[in-house]
Amino acid sequence: MSARQTALERFQKPDPWHSPATYWFWHHLPDKDTIRAQVRQMHDAGILSFQVQARLSYPIAGYLDEDYLAACRCAVETAAELGMIVGIYDDYNWQTGHAAGRAVDGHDELRERHLFWMRIGAGKSGGTLGKIRSATENLGPAAMRWHYEGGAVAWADWRTEYVLVTASPRGEVSERPDLVDRTEGDADGCRVHLTGPVPDGAEVIVFVSARCATSRLVNPVDPVAVDRFIEAGYQPFADALGEFFGSTVAYMFFDQPHAVYYDWEARTGDLRSAMPFHARLATSIRERWGEHTPQVLAAVLEGDDPERLALRAQFYEHFSTYAMETFLGRLRAWSHAHGLRQSGHEVLGHVGGWRLDTAFTDWDLRVNFGLDHFGVDGYRDLTAVDAQDALTQLSPVFGDSVARHHGRSGTMVEQYFLTPPQGGAPWSGHWGLSLQELRTTAINHHLQGMRQMIFHGFYQTHGHGADHESLSNPRFDFPPGINFEPWFADHHPRFALESARLSEFLEPVTPRADAALLYPLRTVWTAGQLGMQASATGEWARSLTEAGVGFHLVDERDLEAAVVEEGAVRFGERRYRALVLPAVTTLRSAAVLRQVRRIAEAGIRVLASGTTPTVYQHGPQTAAADWAELAPAVEVFAAVPGSEVLHGLAPYDGSVPEVRTPDRSAVRRRGGQESPGVFRFACFVEPGAEAEATMELVLPEGTWQLEEWMPADGTVRGLGSAEGTVVWRLEPNALRLLRVRSDAEPWCGPTPAVDEPGHQGRAEWSGPQVLGAEWLLEIPDDAHEQAGTRREIAVTRGWERQGLSTFAGAADYVRQFTLDTPTEVELTLPAVAGGAALSVNGTRVAERAWSPYRFTIPAGHLRAGSNELRIRLTPSAANRYYAGTGLRAAPEPCGLLAPPVLRHRAAPPLPDTEH
Repeated sequence: MSARQTALERFQKPDPWHSPATYWFWHHLPDKDTIRAQVRQMHDAGILSFQVQARLSYPIAGYLDEDYLAACRCAVETAAELGMIVGIYDDYNWQTGHAAGRAVDGHDELRERHLFWMRIGAGKSGGTLGKIRSATENLGPAAMRWHYEGGAVAWADWRTEYVLVTASPRGEVSERPDLVDRTEGDADGCRVHLTGPVPDGAEVIVFVSARCATSRLVNPVDPVAVDRFIEAGYQPFADALGEFFGSTVAYMFFDQPHAVYYDWEARTGDLRSAMPFHARLATSIRERWGEHTPQVLAAVLEGDDPERLALRAQFYEHFSTYAMETFLGRLRAWSHAHGLRQSGHEVLGHVGGWRLDTAFTDWDLRVNFGLDHFGVDGYRDLTAVDAQDALTQLSPVFGDSVARHHGRSGTMVEQYFLTPPQGGAPWSGHWGLSLQELRTTAINHHLQGMRQMIFHGFYQTHGHGADHESLSNPRFDFPPGINFEPWFADHHPRFALESARLSEFLEPVTPRADAALLYPLRTVWTAGQLGMQASATGEWARSLTEAGVGFHLVDERDLEAAVVEEGAVRFGERRYRALVLPAVTTLRSAAVLRQVRRIAEAGIRVLASGTTPTVYQHGPQTAAADWAELAPAVEVFAAVPGSEVLHGLAPYDGSVPEVRTPDRSAVRRRGGQESPGVFRFACFVEPGAEAEATMELVLPEGTWQLEEWMPADGTVRGLGSAEGTVVWRLEPNALRLLRVRSDAEPWCGPTPAVDEPGHQGRAEWSGPQVLGAEWLLEIPDDAHEQAGTRREIAVTRGWERQGLSTFAGAADYVRQFTLDTPTEVELTLPAVAGGAALSVNGTRVAERAWSPYRFTIPAGHLRAGSNELRIRLTPSAANRYYAGTGLRAAPEPCGLLAPPVLRHRAAPPLPDTEH
């Protein structure tokens, strides 16, 4: 089989790695019939991969028992029969590291331990630390019962770890453990007693650690605890499913592996959360810094001079390297030893937006692997990120970027919905999700580097209406459960195939990326995740995306090893015309700025915004002076520049085909080289665009062969040869895939029929006939309410405004219309809330779940005289599941929102004749 035939076959029938996947939420132990039925339901909907995830409503004591593992085996066996793949989600609910408490059961010494600190001022003989608050409290009582035995936090085994004395006026730091007489601790905190009052002009900082006696989480920086977690949480899967490892069971998946974040009333200093701690970590710190350990620890908490900030950066690099190897290194080693790939994602502060501080702002994420996303990806074989809500955001391009840093490409994206619309409450989710929203989100993620979407999630049950407690009631545990959306069965398969084909189409492309955006890791270490660099990085990423300039995030490790060429800087196989520094204040060493100088001198644009370098993590602190010398060669902006500057980062040099989209605000695109002389481009017009958008394919000198790959049906049609510039007009919601070749061989594959209004030789459409009245609404006999109802309905507004405010299920709009002669008819639904399936005279014609809702009805489906139109509308489930909860301000639209429009095909015109 030729490479072209293989590519076409993969496009027509995408594999499970490119097709949508899902978390399969288990709320109770399923029986075999339910398991087989639900796996088949996923498969039939185009979801070809899943991970079982036991949620908070699942009895915690039953996780990983014999019945649970037997049910998992049944699920894997069914998936194997259907040719699906399975990933193992590696913990209960989420947050890898507890195995539902099995890891610490009988091993209290392995529970999470944290480092706290207190300041004791001059003249005082002791200090108190208390009112410790767990971040889990924000998730509510159900989450507290999940994380803590008895649902409450209790501390034990308090220890004094470090005693530092800082003396004025020079701020010298020394270590004086002899100053502590004793430490008295209880479940709520501790009191430290000194041997005497703190002298005038001095301050004592006492670091104490404690073990959370009720936590179900292991200590992530204790290698023995991590090994115990693997024994308790990973090995049972190997025992039950090992024969499927490496085939149907393909990978392990970790999710946000971290200790809980704790804050307390008297906390001071730069670090805003307690730090996971263990004696082995303490030993590694002593081995790294020796007698300078006190200065390093003090610098973690305070100081803004370059010397102290350098020490702070050094500490977080050491901490993150230790934590990654201790935790992630052990997970990966086990997975590889069992023939599995490793995947998963850490906490991402940018989830749901562009800025690095979009989410989790109450936590200090530096104690979670140091926010070193490039480092974390070194422990994965399959990159994964999470994304929140139906938004274009940083996560997919960041995931693709770290994958490319490690010689891979593409990322899994776990997609969930959290932020409620107006009137909602946190965690109430989005039962109002439409397939239009999901499709738009998925396409945008694909154009940013997503290979596969993992939907969060596929439900066992739609829960119950008796209580509205978030997380514990499945109905309000990160909804929607996609399979309980009324539109799922009829319409999700079409979406799934389109998503998979887009992914397959983009897989071989090396995308054009003109800008390298430096991830300011060391600035994060010194300034914290809420610093200026957080907003600057996000603004650059968002603005580059909106300007249509391809970019990747790059790491300083990339930058130091980059090859500087004339007009471009190369990171491995990736070449960039510009380097962007987003409010970078801290760099690894002077060697980095020397590399930046070489880049600028090679004619490559270097842009910076906001604050500029003042700190080197290593070496003499000459960063400010070095930058001042370099600054004339750099374009420095007070804020992220506008489109007139950013458009210039992607100049067209005429050497390769290029797609231009003048309507940049409405058009998203991705494209690049497939192989020498072969290029692929995907363009998508946002559904909110007010009018058609322009797509220009600019071709280098010579004749090029054009192909259009059709994601809707998997066919490919040859468009012939072209030269110069080819222009298309695309309507909103259009997705167009083009393959461009320099060889002269025309496309010889199957070509679909072309059916375009106004096509030469075809008849014209008649004027529109507005079907504004005489509609009936019929609700099926098996509906959850209003079963068997048949009533008149207006088509100028949704049925939620016509006495059906809590009905959210399938319903049929029915109307008769007459024809003198059967002829082809076009039906357009101008405004719809939900999926639409059209039947005519009892025969299904087609389905649509996103605009344009336009149907062509063949003449053979029609008859002279009366004809029946039946439009089955399947809206979202919102009005059913939010009814009576107070979680929504008003019912959401359902059904037809404007009158349908009918047009008839007129008789073909007679050919011109000469007289």
